[in-house]
Amino acid sequence: MRSQRTEASIQSMLECVFNKLKDWSVIWGYTLLPRTLNIEFIPAEDPDLGKCHFASNTVFLNASLLQSGKESLLLETLCHEAAHWMAFRRHGLGIESHGPEWEAYMRKAGFEPRAHYHDQ
Repeated sequence: MRSQRTEASIQSMLECVFNKLKDWSVIWGYTLLPRTLNIEFIPAEDPDLGKCHFASNTVFLNASLLQSGKESLLLETLCHEAAHWMAFRRHGLGIESHGPEWEAYMRKAGFEPRAHYHDQ
């Protein structure tokens, strides 16, 4: 069983998430990303780790990713979804969701592109 995070540790993790988003925005050449993209959490029971809704400028992350020990998966999932948003913004909604445009954003951020994640 994973330990539960305290409110302070969750706040610290969210600050880390925001800082990584700022880093990626510089790498991706769109420094408005942290002010444009909303991050919301979906219930832990949801089968998806993350979702990108381009029209609402929102990335949804599974609340289970806030558990202690899931920091790297949280960051990779956020990058995965933010890369979708960037690819759609720069190349239009007609591209493949896990196509070369999305893959390029993942690689620039230092992640190997992969479409599915298994709970770690």
